[in-house]
Amino acid sequence: MSSLPLSSYFTTHTLEYPDAPDSPTSLLLDKRIVPYLPTPQAPRLTPLDEDGTTCFEIRPAGPDKGLGMFATRYIPTGSLIYVEHPAIFAPAVVPLTGEARRSAYHSLSEALPHHQRDELHTMANCRSPDECALEEGILCTNALVLELGLPDDIDVEAREYGGVFLVINRCNHSCGPNAAHKWDLASFSTSLYALRPITPGEEITIIYTDVTQSRDIRRARLLSHYGFTCLCSFCTLLSPFLQESDATRAVLRDWRHTRPTFSGWATDLCRSDDFVLQSHMEALTLIEKEGLQGMASIFVRDVCLCWAMLGEEVEFKKWADKLLKLCDIRDPAMGQEVRRWLIDPKVKVPKWGWRKKQRIRM
Repeated sequence: MSSLPLSSYFTTHTLEYPDAPDSPTSLLLDKRIVPYLPTPQAPRLTPLDEDGTTCFEIRPAGPDKGLGMFATRYIPTGSLIYVEHPAIFAPAVVPLTGEARRSAYHSLSEALPHHQRDELHTMANCRSPDECALEEGILCTNALVLELGLPDDIDVEAREYGGVFLVINRCNHSCGPNAAHKWDLASFSTSLYALRPITPGEEITIIYTDVTQSRDIRRARLLSHYGFTCLCSFCTLLSPFLQESDATRAVLRDWRHTRPTFSGWATDLCRSDDFVLQSHMEALTLIEKEGLQGMASIFVRDVCLCWAMLGEEVEFKKWADKLLKLCDIRDPAMGQEVRRWLIDPKVKVPKWGWRKKQRIRM
């Protein structure tokens, strides 16, 4: 690791990885944060086919779309697609102006090996040279939101960060994405994984904005922030299907905060045994319809636990398998818990069959 001061506030810093010695990360950050950076652990390994290739290829995605990521084989739900360290990393707000600001951002690419720098400079950039340095434009256009997990008592302003990934950032946006990404601070890497089955030749997509908003709001935000008009299958629906889609997404947006929960139902015998199940099955139907499987895990978890409280082992195992696929990468701790449950549900799941037992006693 090495540091080169740029000003009294910020420094460029290089983070190196044993698993990728020729692909370091160049960071722009408050130099008081440097001691808190992790010593990266080895990340999960990207799964490779027998011939040593990944399950995707990067190729032109169509007119006005640039490059995209496309599946080269069938990818099941929950499968790990790719693991990657960021090439450059910077705070959302940098308190520098003028030439000092341009120099700071330019130093990010200068600290990279030539092969990384050359690839970085081919990334999409929706900012003009008059607005900012090339590297700042690439960050504004591509950066995924990342967290450093800093202690609250550190006196620094910059707490929101973004990183550019040379492969994962080739994923284009869709309002019904088939993939998502998960940041892991310990390994300083992001994992791209499948939200639903992806067929050979299908484009692998993620989200760039809140896809529970209406089509017009989504398009306006994407045009403002990224300079393109979304033409995904959900944005090109015709009336009245477009209005129906907007309404469905509004329902799901509110449902995240107003849905009946497992914890509120579990020991409330005044509620019917299928109260949460009916609500959540309806939500999951809408999620499937709108291609928003990234929202499904909270509903699937509750359905799984409802069947446990009702002592229905077959249904519990079916939904536990679904939950495991959804959370294994997104929430590894939950994945471990689900695996433990499946060993022996009647013993490992707290309060197994509690509601069923109470109904018998009534």
